[in-house]
Amino acid sequence: MKVSKQNIMNLLSSVSSDGRGAFEHFYNLYYDQVFRFAYYCLGEKEACKEVVSDVFFSIWKSKARLKEIDNIDTYLYITVRNEALRHISRSNSVNKIQMDQLCSFEPEEEATPEGMLESQEMRELLNLAIDELPEKCRLIFLMIREEGLSTKEVAKILSIQESTVRVQMKIAVEKLIKRLKSDFPDISFVFILISIFQ
Repeated sequence: MKVSKQNIMNLLSSVSSDGRGAFEHFYNLYYDQVFRFAYYCLGEKEACKEVVSDVFFSIWKSKARLKEIDNIDTYLYITVRNEALRHISRSNSVNKIQMDQLCSFEPEEEATPEGMLESQEMRELLNLAIDELPEKCRLIFLMIREEGLSTKEVAKILSIQESTVRVQMKIAVEKLIKRLKSDFPDISFVFILISIFQ
């Protein structure tokens, strides 16, 4: 749906004023575009999802500047590019080990096409399960998992109690474990936890 420039400016102003409802609207409006930008930079779907989360979190942290932006498309592209570069920098030191571990559920054996397919299916199911978490639960989970923030930091950013963060994180992990165990009953609990927090 085409959105007028004035409506976009009004939306950015609302987000700048700490409007969480407005930010959710902004997120839904620009998610596909941000994902396309990320895919252009990285060319890998899973990495793009991580970068997209980073981008929107970065935008939320610096939301006060949104009302000063004249061209939101340019701003989003630059933000995506910067986050993609950070992702590549972080991945350089750990990606090889992680990819080796994820090629098969039995790393001591040679990876098989079936094992690689099952691993990919598990990652896709995990991302789907994360997307299906309740909004606040998903946000808290991603802030801790993707951004590496502490419970205290998340509580401060969202203006909620630390106990609320812990409860929501517990709910998220329990839901994800239940979902993955139902589809992969033979996979160990430890491996599921590693998959969730990798």
